[in-house]
Amino acid sequence: MTLPGQHWPLDHKNLKVVHVGIGYGNRLLQAWSFNRGVGKYLRNGREVTILSLDKVTDFTHLHAGGGTHKTFLRLRRRYSNPIANFFRQISPFHQYLLYVEKAGFESPNLVKVRCNSQMVRRDVQQEYGVPEEKLIVIHSGIRWKAMEAAFANRRHLGTELCQKHNLDPSWPCLLFLGSGFDRKGLDIAIEGLSVLPSIYHLVVVGKGATNAYARLADNLGVGKRVHFLGPQPDGWRYAAFCKAMVLPSQYDPFGGASAEGHAMGIPVLVSDKTGYADWVTDGFNGVIIPTPMGRPQIESAFAGLHELIERPKWPPEKFREHARHVDDDVILDKLLREFIC
Repeated sequence: MTLPGQHWPLDHKNLKVVHVGIGYGNRLLQAWSFNRGVGKYLRNGREVTILSLDKVTDFTHLHAGGGTHKTFLRLRRRYSNPIANFFRQISPFHQYLLYVEKAGFESPNLVKVRCNSQMVRRDVQQEYGVPEEKLIVIHSGIRWKAMEAAFANRRHLGTELCQKHNLDPSWPCLLFLGSGFDRKGLDIAIEGLSVLPSIYHLVVVGKGATNAYARLADNLGVGKRVHFLGPQPDGWRYAAFCKAMVLPSQYDPFGGASAEGHAMGIPVLVSDKTGYADWVTDGFNGVIIPTPMGRPQIESAFAGLHELIERPKWPPEKFREHARHVDDDVILDKLLREFIC
């Protein structure tokens, strides 16, 4: 990530950019060459602390912001077809990533792992037996302060966005925000919409193929109430005219869209496989839907969300203040004090 006006590579007196790996070929070759290049460079150096943000075997500190690949593959089997599961299981790429992950977690050089949710901490410990004292939970951050103006002017912003997309501002809308529709649970969101009163609509903001989900909505009788808006800049702005955020993910190590929903003053629905569930108090500021998400779980969760919308327990300002705890500046301070130092 670069700051406004900056371009990669950054030019800073304290930054040294080292090019490793070849960057060409299929994803297996890229992953292998990058890990090999990093290892070769580090073996010739004298670095005491090595912070890894990617899949490599040589590090002392790890940012496990994506959870574990082992957990991801295990949960992915729940919502993939048998053919996709078979090829994923025999894929050399996935087997290599599992090897790299295991080697890193079991390395005697490992000092500390930053987990961005309690769920990720549990996954790392259960999958690889990393000692408790090496695991620290520091949640991911959002641009909380940058959202302040949008929150303050959310009624005007909501009207503008509705006009832009030809939506009726009187509709009670739910917001689904995110790309990777299968993993984020768009099918669950559409099924949940079908159990709500017919005045409710679902607004989908994100990148992905929509044909299968449009057919699902039609089959459930809600086709005219699901609106696919595609990817949008600062998609969280669409919470300005929505009653709640829904993110029933099959697996999401943090789920920043949910935090953004709170920062915009609305309740959220998340699955128990979404890391942001750490910040959701079921029945007060949102709803947690248990996995696997069958019809009974969906009906119960969306009924609970409907109750929260109709009889809110928190005012919008309290939702926003609650999300202050994952402001980027707060998280960065925690990283520097508890993880790096």
